[in-house]
Amino acid sequence: MRRALPLLFLLVFAAACTTGPQLSDDCAANALCAARAAEPPLILAAKDLAERKGDDLFLKPRNAPPITFTDHKAACDTGDADRCDGFAFMGAFPKPGALVVQQFFYEGSNFIFIDQDSGKRIRLAAMPVFSPDGQRFLVAPYDLENDIGPNNLEIWRREGDGAVLEWAHTLAQTHAEDPSLPLPYQVKVQSWSGDRIKLSLFTDVPEKRRWRGTLVRSADGWQLSAQSPPGTFPPEQPGS
Repeated sequence: MRRALPLLFLLVFAAACTTGPQLSDDCAANALCAARAAEPPLILAAKDLAERKGDDLFLKPRNAPPITFTDHKAACDTGDADRCDGFAFMGAFPKPGALVVQQFFYEGSNFIFIDQDSGKRIRLAAMPVFSPDGQRFLVAPYDLENDIGPNNLEIWRREGDGAVLEWAHTLAQTHAEDPSLPLPYQVKVQSWSGDRIKLSLFTDVPEKRRWRGTLVRSADGWQLSAQSPPGTFPPEQPGS
């Protein structure tokens, strides 16, 4: 499944997102509206690299022409799925030299990684989490509402003014490594120190379960430890 923008996009977005820092229930339930409500301090922190004017988000790479991302709210309001989209600035990250924008579609969203000097863009399936030195980032795209492709985990490495996929862990591997899982687990980064990433792993369906994992880089590459503890998911009973 994918996260859909509601058909009443204009009404919800215009009304709920202009009520100040306390989000209305409608805005909090709308992914784009909530992201836009959080955008002003992120733009302020980016200084001269980002600016918003109404429906237009301007990014200003240091050595390239400005980039404009324009919302198409009218298309969302009329149910035009092919043209409906909206953008939210997600932050400027000095160590990796990156700007990140989330693009919301009528169904689903993705993230755009932009080099802050050249303006080069890379599309990602989830918000990147950067290593302390900014040279790598983790992408954990799987959730219950988005169709994100074959991978539930990716490690990218900065290279030149872009980034390359260094390691990936597929949804198929997740099932093969942990057959008791009713669904693939979701992932949040707890900490990243050197070549070691501590992960929080969880499922919310059919019941909430939480456990921990690690991703460690060695001479042989990245090694994931993510299997759920024994008994976390009891086997289904016959006839259930």
